[in-house]
Amino acid sequence: MEDRRTVFHYFSELFATYGVIVAIFLLLDLCVGEAASGYSSLFAYGKEGLSAGTLAQLLALALIITVLRNILLTDNLIGSMSMITRNVLFFLAITGTIILFVLLFAWFPADDASAWIGFLISFAVCSALAILISRLKEKAENERMNRALEKYRNM
Repeated sequence: MEDRRTVFHYFSELFATYGVIVAIFLLLDLCVGEAASGYSSLFAYGKEGLSAGTLAQLLALALIITVLRNILLTDNLIGSMSMITRNVLFFLAITGTIILFVLLFAWFPADDASAWIGFLISFAVCSALAILISRLKEKAENERMNRALEKYRNM
């Protein structure tokens, strides 16, 4: 089956990623927004919502994640590298990007160890959930393809 990706495919990936990121931050905003107001630029408005600047930063993060995913996690550009290596590079690149954003946009004080621990824990939980969802999706697609192949063989 030929995979013909258009610009609309990449936009749908971008905005699906953006939607998940914004949903996560809206939940965080409701949970810790007031406490983090004045401490983190991400929660400048407390529980009142996310600023346009924060939304733009999250869109930039979603764009970088989408580009990295298409470079590292598809066979489009890097077909010879093992999938484990590509996944490790993907998560290292995203971690580096987030660290850069923390420093550039003052997402939290760079000298606060507890903030870094919180970031690492939340990033690990979100990454684990993303891996779990990806594995479940892959398993469902494989099962669907196996059923279709079996149906074809029985014809």
